[in-house]
Amino acid sequence: MKLRLSRFTGDPSHEYASLIGERRQLRIRHCHDYFELFLVNRGTAHHLVNGSVQRLKPGSIAFIRPDDSHSYDEMSGDFEIINVLIPCETVQALFDYLGEGFDPGRLLSCPLPPLAQVAQREHEAIVQELEQLILSRKIRRTSSDSLFRITLLHIIVSCFPILPDKRKSETPVWLRWLVLEMMKKENFTEGLPAMKRLAGKSEEHISRSCRKHLRKSPTELINDFRLEHAARAIASTNEKIVDISSDVGFESLSHFYHLFKKAYGVSPLGFRRAAKEKPEEELLFGALPLETSIPKGQAL
Repeated sequence: MKLRLSRFTGDPSHEYASLIGERRQLRIRHCHDYFELFLVNRGTAHHLVNGSVQRLKPGSIAFIRPDDSHSYDEMSGDFEIINVLIPCETVQALFDYLGEGFDPGRLLSCPLPPLAQVAQREHEAIVQELEQLILSRKIRRTSSDSLFRITLLHIIVSCFPILPDKRKSETPVWLRWLVLEMMKKENFTEGLPAMKRLAGKSEEHISRSCRKHLRKSPTELINDFRLEHAARAIASTNEKIVDISSDVGFESLSHFYHLFKKAYGVSPLGFRRAAKEKPEEELLFGALPLETSIPKGQAL
Protein backbone atom coordinates (compact mmCIF):
# COMPACT_ATOMS: atom_id res chain seq x y z
CA MET A 1 0.00 0.00 0.00
CA LYS A 2 1.42 3.38 -1.01
CA LEU A 3 0.29 6.41 0.96
CA ARG A 4 0.24 9.78 -0.79
CA LEU A 5 0.86 13.09 0.91
CA SER A 6 -2.04 14.75 -0.90
CA ARG A 7 -4.45 12.46 0.94
CA PHE A 8 -3.48 14.06 4.25
CA THR A 9 -2.49 17.64 3.38
CA GLY A 10 -5.68 18.07 1.39
CA ASP A 11 -7.71 17.59 4.55
CA PRO A 12 -8.35 20.90 6.41
CA SER A 13 -7.92 19.06 9.73
CA HIS A 14 -4.35 18.04 8.82
CA GLU A 15 -1.73 19.18 11.31
CA TYR A 16 2.05 18.94 11.14
CA ALA A 17 2.14 16.11 13.69
CA SER A 18 -0.37 13.55 14.89
CA LEU A 19 -0.74 10.75 17.43
CA ILE A 20 -1.31 7.25 16.10
CA GLY A 21 -2.11 4.32 18.36
CA GLU A 22 -4.79 2.39 16.47
CA ARG A 23 -3.51 -1.20 16.13
CA ARG A 24 -5.27 -2.03 12.87
CA GLN A 25 -3.82 1.02 11.18
CA LEU A 26 -0.30 0.46 12.49
CA ARG A 27 -0.28 -3.15 11.23
CA ILE A 28 -0.90 -2.09 7.60
CA ARG A 29 2.30 -2.49 5.59
CA HIS A 30 2.92 0.61 3.51
CA CYS A 31 5.37 2.97 1.84
CA HIS A 32 4.91 6.65 0.89
CA ASP A 33 5.54 9.37 -1.64
CA TYR A 34 6.91 11.51 1.22
CA PHE A 35 9.36 11.30 4.12
CA GLU A 36 8.22 10.60 7.67
CA LEU A 37 9.57 11.05 11.18
CA PHE A 38 8.02 9.04 13.95
CA LEU A 39 8.75 9.25 17.68
CA VAL A 40 7.56 6.52 20.04
CA ASN A 41 5.56 8.32 22.70
CA ARG A 42 4.84 5.29 24.88
CA GLY A 43 4.90 1.52 24.83
CA THR A 44 6.99 -0.96 22.86
CA ALA A 45 6.72 -2.66 19.47
CA HIS A 46 8.58 -4.31 16.62
CA HIS A 47 9.12 -2.09 13.58
CA LEU A 48 8.98 -4.37 10.51
CA VAL A 49 10.88 -2.51 7.80
CA ASN A 50 12.61 -3.55 4.59
CA GLY A 51 12.66 -7.19 5.62
CA SER A 52 14.20 -6.51 9.03
CA VAL A 53 12.99 -5.86 12.57
CA GLN A 54 13.80 -2.80 14.69
CA ARG A 55 12.82 -2.93 18.36
CA LEU A 56 11.07 0.22 19.52
CA LYS A 57 10.60 1.69 22.98
CA PRO A 58 9.70 5.14 24.37
CA GLY A 59 12.06 7.70 22.86
CA SER A 60 12.83 5.72 19.68
CA ILE A 61 12.81 8.08 16.69
CA ALA A 62 13.08 7.00 13.05
CA PHE A 63 13.61 8.80 9.74
CA ILE A 64 11.53 6.97 7.13
CA ARG A 65 12.34 7.39 3.44
CA PRO A 66 9.63 7.20 0.72
CA ASP A 67 10.62 3.71 -0.47
CA ASP A 68 10.87 2.18 3.00
CA SER A 69 8.14 -0.45 3.35
CA HIS A 70 7.12 -0.76 6.98
CA SER A 71 4.53 -1.67 9.57
CA TYR A 72 4.37 -2.40 13.31
CA ASP A 73 3.86 -5.65 15.20
CA GLU A 74 4.19 -7.10 18.72
CA MET A 75 2.76 -3.84 20.07
CA SER A 76 2.21 -3.35 23.77
CA GLY A 77 -1.24 -2.25 24.85
CA ASP A 78 -0.18 1.38 25.27
CA PHE A 79 1.96 1.68 22.13
CA GLU A 80 1.63 5.08 20.47
CA ILE A 81 3.71 7.12 18.04
CA ILE A 82 3.90 10.79 17.13
CA ASN A 83 3.98 10.98 13.35
CA VAL A 84 5.33 13.84 11.17
CA LEU A 85 4.86 13.86 7.39
CA ILE A 86 7.53 15.68 5.34
CA PRO A 87 7.23 16.57 1.63
CA CYS A 88 10.17 15.37 -0.49
CA GLU A 89 10.86 18.90 -1.67
CA THR A 90 11.17 20.09 1.94
CA VAL A 91 13.78 17.43 2.70
CA GLN A 92 15.71 18.32 -0.46
CA ALA A 93 15.58 22.03 0.46
CA LEU A 94 17.02 21.25 3.92
CA PHE A 95 19.81 19.14 2.40
CA ASP A 96 20.61 21.91 -0.11
CA TYR A 97 20.77 24.45 2.69
CA LEU A 98 23.26 22.32 4.63
CA GLY A 99 25.63 22.56 1.68
CA GLU A 100 28.40 20.47 0.17
CA GLY A 101 29.84 19.49 3.54
CA PHE A 102 26.71 17.50 4.31
CA ASP A 103 26.48 13.94 3.03
CA PRO A 104 22.77 13.02 2.63
CA GLY A 105 23.80 9.43 1.95
CA ARG A 106 24.22 9.00 5.69
CA LEU A 107 20.43 9.19 5.93
CA LEU A 108 19.30 8.03 2.51
CA SER A 109 21.60 5.20 1.41
CA CYS A 110 21.57 2.88 4.43
CA PRO A 111 19.48 -0.31 4.03
CA LEU A 112 17.33 0.47 7.06
CA PRO A 113 15.85 3.85 8.01
CA PRO A 114 18.03 5.66 10.57
CA LEU A 115 16.82 4.92 14.11
CA ALA A 116 17.94 6.81 17.22
CA GLN A 117 17.09 6.65 20.90
CA VAL A 118 16.57 9.97 22.68
CA ALA A 119 16.60 10.62 26.39
CA GLN A 120 13.59 11.88 28.36
CA ARG A 121 14.59 15.55 28.17
CA GLU A 122 15.14 15.35 24.40
CA HIS A 123 11.78 13.61 24.03
CA GLU A 124 10.04 16.36 25.97
CA ALA A 125 11.84 19.06 23.95
CA ILE A 126 10.79 17.51 20.63
CA VAL A 127 7.18 17.24 21.78
CA GLN A 128 7.17 20.87 22.91
CA GLU A 129 8.52 21.96 19.53
CA LEU A 130 5.80 20.02 17.72
CA GLU A 131 3.10 21.42 20.01
CA GLN A 132 4.32 24.97 19.30
CA LEU A 133 4.34 24.18 15.60
CA ILE A 134 0.72 23.03 15.68
CA LEU A 135 -0.21 26.14 17.66
CA SER A 136 1.54 28.37 15.13
CA ARG A 137 -0.46 26.77 12.31
CA LYS A 138 -3.66 27.76 14.03
CA ILE A 139 -2.53 31.32 14.85
CA ARG A 140 0.10 32.37 12.30
CA ARG A 141 -0.55 30.39 9.15
CA THR A 142 1.73 32.51 6.95
CA SER A 143 4.85 31.76 9.00
CA SER A 144 4.04 28.21 10.13
CA ASP A 145 5.67 26.56 7.10
CA SER A 146 8.95 28.30 7.90
CA LEU A 147 8.70 27.17 11.52
CA PHE A 148 8.02 23.65 10.25
CA ARG A 149 11.33 23.65 8.33
CA ILE A 150 13.20 25.07 11.32
CA THR A 151 11.75 22.40 13.61
CA LEU A 152 12.57 19.61 11.17
CA LEU A 153 16.14 20.82 10.74
CA HIS A 154 16.65 20.91 14.50
CA ILE A 155 15.19 17.44 15.06
CA ILE A 156 17.13 15.82 12.22
CA VAL A 157 20.45 17.43 13.16
CA SER A 158 20.09 16.74 16.89
CA CYS A 159 18.83 13.14 16.61
CA PHE A 160 20.80 11.92 13.60
CA PRO A 161 24.45 13.09 13.49
CA ILE A 162 25.02 14.29 9.95
CA LEU A 163 28.69 15.26 9.91
CA PRO A 164 31.20 12.49 10.54
CA ASP A 165 33.76 13.39 13.16
CA LYS A 166 37.09 12.58 11.50
CA ARG A 167 38.78 12.60 14.89
CA LYS A 168 36.42 9.98 16.27
CA SER A 169 37.57 6.38 16.10
CA GLU A 170 35.98 3.14 17.14
CA THR A 171 35.52 2.80 20.88
CA PRO A 172 38.49 0.72 22.07
CA VAL A 173 37.76 -2.83 23.14
CA TRP A 174 39.18 -2.18 26.60
CA LEU A 175 36.82 0.77 27.12
CA ARG A 176 33.74 -1.17 26.00
CA TRP A 177 34.72 -3.95 28.41
CA LEU A 178 35.33 -1.41 31.18
CA VAL A 179 31.87 0.12 30.76
CA LEU A 180 30.25 -3.31 31.01
CA GLU A 181 32.24 -4.07 34.15
CA MET A 182 31.34 -0.72 35.72
CA MET A 183 27.64 -1.53 35.28
CA LYS A 184 28.07 -4.17 37.99
CA LYS A 185 26.96 -2.97 41.42
CA GLU A 186 30.17 -3.94 43.22
CA ASN A 187 32.14 -1.77 40.78
CA PHE A 188 30.00 1.36 40.43
CA THR A 189 29.60 1.55 44.21
CA GLU A 190 33.39 1.53 44.56
CA GLY A 191 33.59 4.20 41.87
CA LEU A 192 36.76 5.64 40.34
CA PRO A 193 39.17 3.33 42.23
CA ALA A 194 37.41 0.34 40.67
CA MET A 195 37.60 1.91 37.23
CA LYS A 196 41.36 2.51 37.56
CA ARG A 197 41.97 -0.96 38.95
CA LEU A 198 39.99 -2.71 36.23
CA ALA A 199 41.38 -0.66 33.34
CA GLY A 200 44.99 -0.83 34.45
CA LYS A 201 45.51 2.61 32.93
CA SER A 202 46.17 6.08 34.29
CA GLU A 203 43.28 8.23 35.48
CA GLU A 204 44.15 10.83 32.82
CA HIS A 205 44.03 8.26 30.01
CA ILE A 206 40.70 6.87 31.23
CA SER A 207 39.26 10.36 31.47
CA ARG A 208 40.41 11.35 27.95
CA SER A 209 39.05 8.12 26.48
CA CYS A 210 35.66 8.46 28.20
CA ARG A 211 35.20 12.04 27.02
CA LYS A 212 36.30 11.23 23.47
CA HIS A 213 34.30 8.06 22.93
CA LEU A 214 31.43 8.30 25.42
CA ARG A 215 31.06 12.09 25.68
CA LYS A 216 31.02 11.75 29.47
CA SER A 217 33.53 12.01 32.27
CA PRO A 218 34.28 8.84 34.28
CA THR A 219 32.40 10.34 37.24
CA GLU A 220 29.33 11.11 35.10
CA LEU A 221 29.34 7.56 33.76
CA ILE A 222 29.57 6.04 37.25
CA ASN A 223 26.84 8.31 38.58
CA ASP A 224 24.54 7.31 35.70
CA PHE A 225 24.82 3.67 36.79
CA ARG A 226 24.35 4.57 40.46
CA LEU A 227 21.26 6.68 39.79
CA GLU A 228 19.60 4.06 37.61
CA HIS A 229 20.10 1.41 40.30
CA ALA A 230 18.87 3.82 43.00
CA ALA A 231 15.76 4.74 40.98
CA ARG A 232 14.74 1.11 40.65
CA ALA A 233 15.30 0.53 44.37
CA ILE A 234 13.27 3.61 45.29
CA ALA A 235 10.41 2.56 43.01
CA SER A 236 10.30 -1.08 44.06
CA THR A 237 11.27 -1.16 47.77
CA ASN A 238 10.52 0.65 51.03
CA GLU A 239 14.18 1.14 51.94
CA LYS A 240 15.12 4.51 53.35
CA ILE A 241 16.41 6.98 50.77
CA VAL A 242 19.55 7.60 52.80
CA ASP A 243 20.31 3.87 52.85
CA ILE A 244 19.77 3.54 49.10
CA SER A 245 22.02 6.54 48.46
CA SER A 246 24.78 5.04 50.56
CA ASP A 247 24.28 1.57 49.11
CA VAL A 248 24.94 2.72 45.53
CA GLY A 249 28.08 4.61 46.51
CA PHE A 250 27.11 8.22 47.25
CA GLU A 251 28.87 9.68 50.30
CA SER A 252 26.79 12.87 50.31
CA LEU A 253 23.01 12.62 50.59
CA SER A 254 22.52 16.19 49.38
CA HIS A 255 24.65 15.50 46.29
CA PHE A 256 22.57 12.38 45.61
CA TYR A 257 19.34 14.42 45.85
CA HIS A 258 20.75 17.05 43.49
CA LEU A 259 21.82 14.52 40.84
CA PHE A 260 18.63 12.47 41.16
CA LYS A 261 16.36 15.47 40.63
CA LYS A 262 18.48 16.60 37.69
CA ALA A 263 18.19 13.14 36.09
CA TYR A 264 14.52 12.36 36.78
CA GLY A 265 12.91 15.75 37.29
CA VAL A 266 11.63 15.00 40.81
CA SER A 267 13.11 14.34 44.22
CA PRO A 268 13.65 10.73 45.33
CA LEU A 269 10.63 10.99 47.65
CA GLY A 270 8.48 12.38 44.84
CA PHE A 271 9.69 9.59 42.61
CA ARG A 272 8.65 7.00 45.22
CA ARG A 273 5.19 8.54 45.62
CA ALA A 274 4.69 8.47 41.86
CA ALA A 275 5.88 4.86 41.73
CA LYS A 276 2.74 3.79 43.52
CA GLU A 277 0.63 5.19 40.68
CA LYS A 278 2.68 4.53 37.52
CA PRO A 279 4.51 1.56 35.99
CA GLU A 280 8.26 1.58 36.58
CA GLU A 281 9.10 1.90 32.86
CA GLU A 282 6.90 4.97 32.59
CA LEU A 283 8.57 6.51 35.62
CA LEU A 284 12.08 5.96 34.37
CA PHE A 285 11.24 7.41 30.99
CA GLY A 286 8.48 9.91 31.72
CA ALA A 287 5.34 9.45 29.64
CA LEU A 288 3.84 12.67 28.33
CA PRO A 289 0.15 13.67 28.42
CA LEU A 290 -0.14 14.69 24.75
CA GLU A 291 -3.73 13.95 23.87
CA THR A 292 -4.92 17.52 24.31
CA SER A 293 -2.13 19.14 22.29
CA ILE A 294 -1.24 16.81 19.41
CA PRO A 295 -4.24 15.53 17.43
CA LYS A 296 -4.98 11.93 16.54
CA GLY A 297 -3.83 10.80 13.10
CA GLN A 298 -6.32 10.28 10.31
CA ALA A 299 -7.54 6.72 9.84
CA LEU A 300 -6.29 4.87 6.76
